Parts: sequence; structure tokens; C-alpha cells
Amino acid sequence: MNKLITVIIPCYNVKNYIEKCIESIENQTYKNIEIIAVDDCSNDGTLETLKTLEAKYNNLKVYKNEKNSGAAYSRNFALNKANGEFIGFVDSDDYIDENYYEELMKKQTQEDADVVVCDIELVYEDSKKPPILVKACDKEEVSKFNIINNGLAASPCNKIFKTELIIKYPFLEGKINEDVASILPCLVYAKKVSYVENVKYFYLQRNNSVQNEQVTIKRLQMFDAIDMCFDRIGKSEEFEKYKDAILFHQVALLYMVIIPKQTDYNIRQEILDLFMEKQEKYELYRNPYINEFINEQPERERKYYKKVVSFLKTSDAKGANKTMKNKTKFTQTLKDKIKNEKVKDIIRMITRRTVIKRSIDLNDLERLAKKQAEKKQSDIKVSVVVPNYNYENFLLTRIYSILAQTEKIYELILLDDCSKDNSRKLIDEIVNRISPYINTKKVYNDENSGIAFKQWKKGFSLATGDYVWIAEADDCCQKTLLENLVKPIKQNKNIYISYADTAFINAWDKLILKTIKPEIDIMKTGHWDADFVDNGLEEIEKYTFLNCIIANVSSCIIKRDNYDDVFEKAITYKQAGDWLFYLLVMKKGDIAFCNKPLNYYRVHGNNVTSTTKKQRHFDEIVRVHGEVRKMIDIKPWHEKEIQKRYDFLKRVWKLEENNEEN
Repeated sequence: MNKLITVIIPCYNVKNYIEKCIESIENQTYKNIEIIAVDDCSNDGTLETLKTLEAKYNNLKVYKNEKNSGAAYSRNFALNKANGEFIGFVDSDDYIDENYYEELMKKQTQEDADVVVCDIELVYEDSKKPPILVKACDKEEVSKFNIINNGLAASPCNKIFKTELIIKYPFLEGKINEDVASILPCLVYAKKVSYVENVKYFYLQRNNSVQNEQVTIKRLQMFDAIDMCFDRIGKSEEFEKYKDAILFHQVALLYMVIIPKQTDYNIRQEILDLFMEKQEKYELYRNPYINEFINEQPERERKYYKKVVSFLKTSDAKGANKTMKNKTKFTQTLKDKIKNEKVKDIIRMITRRTVIKRSIDLNDLERLAKKQAEKKQSDIKVSVVVPNYNYENFLLTRIYSILAQTEKIYELILLDDCSKDNSRKLIDEIVNRISPYINTKKVYNDENSGIAFKQWKKGFSLATGDYVWIAEADDCCQKTLLENLVKPIKQNKNIYISYADTAFINAWDKLILKTIKPEIDIMKTGHWDADFVDNGLEEIEKYTFLNCIIANVSSCIIKRDNYDDVFEKAITYKQAGDWLFYLLVMKKGDIAFCNKPLNYYRVHGNNVTSTTKKQRHFDEIVRVHGEVRKMIDIKPWHEKEIQKRYDFLKRVWKLEENNEEN
């Protein structure tokens, strides 16, 4: 795995960003790289910075266009200069993970891939905005078609290509969306397209960048790129299948989501007039993916999109414009979000599939509660405890995912820790609707407990089932979670914890991480690649001594027992207490794992952690290792792995730097 990669960077007025970009490539763990940077007649000092970097790095070659010619020209120019067997593209204001090319090339070698694709993380120049992970394949099955049927398919930047493939399809010069005519044919004609998770391309969202500008008539040059793309892939046996997917992502969403971004009525009318002319030959209204998209929307949004799409058949641009101007709650919300420069967030929010039904109301909960009442109680009774604090926005989804379980719910206990939103009003309404059908309790604290473990403890004290499921109010799950967790317990009553793999979702129920296994298996043992039932102490000795192997309490059921002494210790922790809790429970018996991502942990809000909190977390990890030493006989290999973990955390959390400053 030592093949030369040529990394191409088109540059224009990026003096403030280009050094970070190139440094991220120079610092790659994969070393056989040449970099070609092409300056497109910048006037801000970019070329001077590039020349300075060229003198510093032997593998960096800098060229300058004779006149300003665009990114497509710069990329084509660099392709003709490239010596690498593989090509990578990095935009000049973006940057990459230090193991980015190593992981992509590892996958290429394993699967003999022509193209390897990874995810993109949107990072904002405004540091107050948390990053957003965008998946390059958001379907369960990784396939060439599912990668093409994705909003990131046409991006050159989250991929590596065999040079002999990409060189066949030059970028379309002088046009917007020139990537479509080059990258999509590469994917279509590639013999093998592979996908890598857990490595990211960081896509900077600049405050003054092109993507934050309002859409103009120039955006319709997209049709030139589409025409060239279809001319190139027209001989593919699956052309019609690819055609519909490409038209949906590159054209239909332009019409339904991007064009409404233009808030000036007259300019939008001009754009729509030309759009209707250009799209007519594609009979866009017949596109099956549009119907799928509409059916996934809540009813209020569905009506809006059906109306907008109806104008495609008649090419009534004026009618479409009037509908886009309609002052419905949805379109007004859309415009308000547009003014706040969150357009890309909205596009992602409404164009990607959700892991659970989006439009949920009390009628849905009552319907599922009735079905629960009809289910036969198994010999394993599971009490479900839902601790809540200010999660009004997620409660309906959480309860829906619980009531939808194929395994019967023995009882449902709703805890509220003095929420400041309308959670309690909603909980009252939920309990009133479902309590006639299932055993339901609600318990409200008079004072905020200040720590999650106190609510966990209360849940265990109230539960009367054989096992307790702490189902956090902001998470959700697949309907077969409990069925799979209970299954091994029916054969082994000594199991104290049964847990499943966890996937991550965002605030809009969109999948952003398919599995947590790579983060759990930091020693790369492959232990979690299959279901298992193991002795708890043996599990600690081999794996759990090093790090917490249960990513989220919502992913597990725990045997009901007296854990007062366990909670007494866990409550003294702020961030690593869950790990200690699981360790102390595992000592009591066996542990089971289900190798399916049936639990969904929700990532929402600002997840940035301060250096102070990271230091506190690190200190607590050291404390937990102190407890581990009391449980098992620590061997030299244990100590070696623990030290490696400490060194890694200090490096990525920059704790040593912080200590030096202090």
C-alpha cells in the first residue's frame, strides 16, 4: 500500500485558509503523496503563500493560470501534470483527517476499488455552530447505486480515483456544477466503488462563500453539466436507473429546495421560467424519487411539495413562484431559516431519510398502546424507564419507538427532572392517552437532581419487572431492539446486561453514524463483529478494562437488583460514571451483545467540549482504572494498553499543551 497519490488543489483568494489545507495533507500518516496546487490568478496574496509553502515542502508543486479560468480548468490542468496512480481532490479552504488517505488506500487495497468514498463533515467558520456529519452512503446497504443515489455523489473531494479512470472524464470548464459531468461518470463506470466510515473530509462553511449566496440564473448551468453527464453515461446498461437518481439529487432538489432560497420574487420568476424550459425534456414530474421524498415529509410539508411539483407537468413557472411565495407556516419557516444562513442545514434536514416516522402524534401512540395490550407477556418482564429533562421536542418520537416494540412492554415509567419546557404537559397528555392500555407511571421531581444517575436509581427503585431499560428521552430505536435483547436472556437467566450496537442520529432523526463498533473496539480485536454471551469478569479482563464498551444506556437492558452501592460510587462522577456503573454490574454475572445497530443515540445541540471538561473526563478515566485494578489482576499488557489510551487522549484532547500553558 505505497502507491503514489496526487492531491490536486485549485486555489483562488484563499490566503487565510491555504496553509491549513496543505498542512493537513503534509501531515498525513500516508506519506507517498505529491501535491499540485494551481492558483487561478488570486489577488489576495494566495500565490505568495503557496510559493513559501513550495519552498518548504519537496512534494508540493505550485502553478499559476495565465488568466482566471475557474476550478474546472485548474483541476484539468493539474490532472495532466499528475504522476500518481491515484488522484485526490481537496478544496483550498478545506482540510482532512490525518489518516484520511491511509484509510482510503487501505480500503482500496482490500477491495481493489477504482473509487473510494468517505463522509464529509460540515465545519463552520462561525465557531458557535456545531459541525454536521453528512453521510456519503446513507442506506443500510453499501453499493455503487446507493452511493450515486446520494447528495454527495458528485463531489470530487471526499473520494480517491484511479488516475486512468478520472482522466477519461475532464471537468466541464466554464460552468457551475462542473463536477457532475466528471465524477458521476467515474462512479457509473467504476468496476468497484468502496465506502469508508469513521474518516472525514472537513468542508469549511465560510461566511462569505459561494454556497451562502442567493441562487441566480447562472445556477441553471447545471443543465449543461447534466447533459454532458448523460452523454457520457448513456451507454451504461443501467442508465435509466442512474438517470432518475441523478436528476433527483442534481435537478429536482434544485427546484424544490434551492430555488426558494432566492427571496426576490422577480429574480426567482426569471429563474423559474428558464428552469421550466430546460427541465421539460426530462419529464421531471415522473421521477420516482420525488414521490419517495414527498411521502417522507410531515403532512404539512407534503402538501407544499405536492403543489410545487404539480407545476412541473404544466411548466407553470408563475404558479410555482406564487406557491413558493405562499405565507404558510412551513414556507415562512423556510425563509426565516434562509435569512439565518442555514440553507445547507435545511437541505440536509429535509432531503435525507429518517430512521423513524417523522410525523408522530398522540393518536399514533394510542394506536401502538392498543397493540401492546394485545401482545402476550413473555417470561422476561421489561420495565421501561424514560428519564426526561427539557426533551419535549423528542418525547413523542421516544415513546413511539418504545410502544412500537415487537416485544411486549411490561410497564412504562416516565420521569421528569424539573424540565423548564412543556415536557410535563406533554407527558400528562401521553399518559392520559396510553394508560388505559399499558401500565404507565409518571413521577415528577420537585427539585432538579443535577445528575443522570439519580434518575437511573429512581427508575430502578420504581421498576417491578425482571429487567430495566433506561430509555433516555432524546434517543430512539428500532422496533426489534427489545426482542433481540431479551432473546439470549431466555436461554441464560444469569445475564445482567444485554446490549446492542448503537448508531447516531441528529436532531431531525437522520442517521449520521451507522455503528459505534469502531469507537468501542479501540484495540481492533473484532470482538463485536458477532453476537456473544460472555462472563462479565472475563469481559472486563479482556476488553472493558480499557474503555466503556456500552456507548449509550438506551442500548441495553439491565437485570433488576439492588444497586444502591453501585449508584453511590457512580454519582461521584460527572462524565465517566456510566462506565463504572456497567463495570460494577458486569461483575455480578454474564453480559450479552447483539451485533445489530438497533439503538439510536441522538446528537444534538452544541457538542463542543471545553478543555476543562476534557481534563475532568481524563481524570475520571484514571479513577475508573483505579477501580478496575481492584476487580481484576492487571497484567503488563493491560498497563501497556492503558498507557497507550492515555497518550492518545492527551494528544487528541490537547491536554499536555494546556498543562504546559498553565
